[in-house]
Amino acid sequence: MVSRTFWITFFLCFSTALFSQDLSQIGKAKLFKLTGGVAGNAIFYEGQSNREPFTYFLTGNVNLNISGIYNIPFSFSYSNQKFQNTNPFSFNRLSIHPSYKWVTTHIGDVSMTFSPYTLSGHQFTGVGVDLTPGSRFKMSAMYGRLLKESEFNPDDPQSEPAYKRIGYGIKANYEFEKFSIGAIFFKASDDKSSLDNAVPVELELQPKENAVISLETKVKLFDKGEINVEVASSTITEDTDAEGEADSASILSALIKNNATTQQYKAFNASFSYPVGQGIVGVGYEYIDPDYKTLGAYFFNNDLENITLNATQNIFENKLNIAFNAGLQRDDLDNTKSTQLQRVVSAINLTYNASEKLSLSGGYSNFQSFTNIKNQFDFINEVSQIDNLDTLDFQQISRNANLNANYILKDTETKKRNLSVALSFQNAVNKQGGQTVENGDSNFYNGSASYTMGYPILNLNVSTAINISYSTIGTDTGLTYGPILSANKQFLDKKIRTTGSISYNQTNNNGTKQGDVTNIRLGSTYTYLKKHNFNLNVLSQFRNSTTSSNDFTITFGYNYILDKFNPRFKLPKREKKHKTRESKSDEIIQFRYRDSLYRGTRGEINIQLANLQNHSHFDHIPEYKKGELSMLRQIVADEKNKNEYKDKAFIFLKELYSYEDFLKNYNQLIFETLIELRKDMRRLDYAFEKAFVKAKIAVDNHSLHKKTKEERKKTSEALQKRYKELEQNSDTALARLIGHRWTLPIIEKYNSITKVENPDKFLAELMEQEKENIFRMKDKDEEDQKIELYIITQIIDFYLKKSLNYTDPDKFNLKYIEKN
Repeated sequence: MVSRTFWITFFLCFSTALFSQDLSQIGKAKLFKLTGGVAGNAIFYEGQSNREPFTYFLTGNVNLNISGIYNIPFSFSYSNQKFQNTNPFSFNRLSIHPSYKWVTTHIGDVSMTFSPYTLSGHQFTGVGVDLTPGSRFKMSAMYGRLLKESEFNPDDPQSEPAYKRIGYGIKANYEFEKFSIGAIFFKASDDKSSLDNAVPVELELQPKENAVISLETKVKLFDKGEINVEVASSTITEDTDAEGEADSASILSALIKNNATTQQYKAFNASFSYPVGQGIVGVGYEYIDPDYKTLGAYFFNNDLENITLNATQNIFENKLNIAFNAGLQRDDLDNTKSTQLQRVVSAINLTYNASEKLSLSGGYSNFQSFTNIKNQFDFINEVSQIDNLDTLDFQQISRNANLNANYILKDTETKKRNLSVALSFQNAVNKQGGQTVENGDSNFYNGSASYTMGYPILNLNVSTAINISYSTIGTDTGLTYGPILSANKQFLDKKIRTTGSISYNQTNNNGTKQGDVTNIRLGSTYTYLKKHNFNLNVLSQFRNSTTSSNDFTITFGYNYILDKFNPRFKLPKREKKHKTRESKSDEIIQFRYRDSLYRGTRGEINIQLANLQNHSHFDHIPEYKKGELSMLRQIVADEKNKNEYKDKAFIFLKELYSYEDFLKNYNQLIFETLIELRKDMRRLDYAFEKAFVKAKIAVDNHSLHKKTKEERKKTSEALQKRYKELEQNSDTALARLIGHRWTLPIIEKYNSITKVENPDKFLAELMEQEKENIFRMKDKDEEDQKIELYIITQIIDFYLKKSLNYTDPDKFNLKYIEKN
């Protein structure tokens, strides 16, 4: 039977979660809202690969929203190979975030970030608070258990004993008119008495204690430039039971137990940015002591010195954008490592909008790293000081260049023609002792060209492309080339979408043909009632190399979208569950995503993913998306298969960066929509004026127009009603015409992407207001035309409302029709 204490705890927590949240939201949103979707897929395969002839799987992700402010994600998957069910909302992992006015609290299993050098995304069980009583003052504080005690288990070699670790901290910041100043304090310590059983010495478990202080400031220069500086000092005692005295004292020594294992570290970060012309120039410097650590972070990059320089500039009436980046990084700051590494990076990117039809972009980057391996025996055995000079120095040089061109050949209501060309080059050289090592020089050349024909009225697009790749590695050469032909067509008011493509590529090594591959793909999707989605895809692949093989795959899928479904909940009876010990794997997993390398055990990578998601860099992600991301990360954490773990980690990382990727293309999306809107507005200018004149003539020609109000009252009600309708039509047509004439020059001035990237206050307000709605549509894979129509509708509605404050209905001019 469930204890009374449990139900009291549950009732208090659940009541707090429901009623202590942001009270301003209560009543504005439904108490419960269930969103998400379920999907099923079946795959039929015939071929030579080691695959099952028939596989199927069901997946689902559902999110329960409470009062519009709290999300409880749930996911499941089932296949004929494996079953998995995850639910991150469990009583031993409960977190709530009640808020009222300028006070926000975090209760339960939560995480907070003060700065990279103090408390940075570490999960704790306790309480935190954010206070913003005014626009200038901000304060945050936390207290809780950072690590849970874990006893040593001799029967489980994978068990990891740990002391209970308690931490607390505070951060305060105040902004003046020209500068701001802030301070951070964080302290954590292990409770040695938290463990009952002895821990073997070879496991090297030691009770630690740490105190960190950080000062940060931001200064404005000449109302344009800005300097940001942070200085941090961390004092840590690696073993509080050790004897002896610390080598030196610090300002934090009085706050922790000092002995021979006490160490002090420092970190420094400064950056400066200043607008110049139509761009900005910035420089940054970062220094982190070797072995710098804080108990408020899971892992930490240290022993590095970074110097960075970046600059952007718009010239030629903002048609050309130039971006430059350079950096220098080195490690082994105290000269104690066996290797020394230095990196030099420089890159330049150009974007040129020659006209509305032609756009060009290109870039060049140079990456160099120098590694000096310090071998002790070389110094012992050398005869003179010039022996072994540079024989163990390695140098890696990587150069990258790319050029892209896009030209709109035709853009009408019935036909669209587009030509794109992309070229790229990569060169990598490995040198030792100043000489290129064997097969250490490699070059990769890639080129592609595509031609697209669109027929908007027919909802048909046809494209053809050719791709060529050529490489040299040492004396070996490789060549791969082939064409692609594809088409897509939509039917039944775009409810059915069909696609088809055929591609061929041939591979040659050192002039000898190695093989070729032909792919034929057919696909179709059907959407019913906006919630049911059926898809069918067929792939036939023919390979010819030393042996020939054919693969044939059919995939059928169904998706159902939950939208505004309001469930009724009944509290289920809680059954006792036997505690089971989950086995941990020490298998090392390694993969790279974008520019980051993830390497370690599943547990270590899980921590990296959690820390990444909780980083302040992703704070701007919409709340509904954060719930989905937590669900996806839990799916990754529960996966035991190595290959599937990587695949699911990629899915999580892709979704994590999806909002950032959307924002990178958001300006381009708005710009392209404004171009289409501008064409429509120019075309409709005459139509709006004609509609107004027609409506005005109808009013003027009515029999009641020249009568006084008293005379009109004596006529029939039907006649009076008709005259009022005509007046309303005329007023509406006039408002539409005046609003249109006021909006058109504003839209016309956005004739380059740079002007959209630096919008006026109106467009900036609109883009900020609609970016989350547009992202949600993108995230749901809404059709591009539907998204474009939504954006156009919002732009027109926004500017028409704004025009009411800046126009006078009595002052307007007719451009095409003379006034009578």
